[in-house]
Parts: sequence; C-alpha cells; structure tokens
Amino acid sequence: MLSIFFVGIALSMDAFSIALSIGTLNLPKTKLLLLPVITGIMHFIMPMLGVLLGNQLLNIININPKLIVAIIFLYLAVVMYFDKKHENIPKITSFLSIFLFAFSVSIDSFSVGLGLKGLTDKYILSFLTFTVCSFSFTYIGLILGKYSVKVLKEKSTYLGILILIVLALANICQIFLN
Repeated sequence: MLSIFFVGIALSMDAFSIALSIGTLNLPKTKLLLLPVITGIMHFIMPMLGVLLGNQLLNIININPKLIVAIIFLYLAVVMYFDKKHENIPKITSFLSIFLFAFSVSIDSFSVGLGLKGLTDKYILSFLTFTVCSFSFTYIGLILGKYSVKVLKEKSTYLGILILIVLALANICQIFLN
C-alpha cells in the first residue's frame, strides 16, 4: 500500500501546482472547499473508470489525453488573464470551470487505473487513497496561492497564468517526445 500512497502523491502534484495558481484569485471559502472536493471525487472516479473500461476505451478514442489536458490548462490560463484584465469575478469559480479543473488534473489517474491491477487488487482502498491525496494537495495549493497574493500583490495572478501555460506546454512536449 505504500506504493499506492506514492502514486496518490504523484497524481496530486499537477492538482497542487494548478491550485497554487488558482488560489491567487482570492476565491471565497465555499469555492476553496468545493474545488478540492470535486477534485478528490474525480480522483476516485477516473481510476475506477480506468479499471472498469480498460483498454477498450483507448482503442475507441484515438486521442492523447495529454492534449486534452493541455487544452484545458490553456483555457484556464486565458480565462484567468481576461478576468484579471477586466477585474470581473473570475469564471474559474463557475461549476464548469471547477469541473474542467478537476477533470484535467485527474485524467492521468484514468491511465493509472488501467494498470492498477499490476500494483494491487485493493481497488477501493487505492481509489480512496488517491481521493485523500488529491483533496489535500489541492486544498494546500489553494491556500498557498491565496497567501502568495499578499506577498506578490497583483502579480500573483500572472504567476498563476504562467504556471498554467508552462504545464500546458509541458503536456504538449510530452506528446511529441513519446
């Protein structure tokens, strides 16, 4: 189970880094809890779908999941930029944006679900471990992002945008390197 815990931490790192950037938006407390909860739920559902659907789905859909993630990250970066520029309430707080965030950071757990049988046969315990890790790291990222605003002031949102763009480009580079 120690290896499952480390997989859970690894799956949570992208959620942490993006939550760090989203935390700069000074979200209300309800959104600070909703985002990690939805992310945790998605980190339960996605590996479960990976286990249940297996390679059948990958044969039907011929698209690299990293491309989907890159597109979602770029979308979030653009939304953050225009919302900051116009000083509107950030659209990242809409349920659709929260769902897209949770989906994009949990899509890699789908592929983990595909190969989970090679690590353990305790699927539910594994899914719960992924859920707790992703919830925790997302929440910590949001809180750290929120406090970075106090230090960096208005530049903190641009730091968040930069993080999203770098993550999107990293996903695109991984597509071409594989």
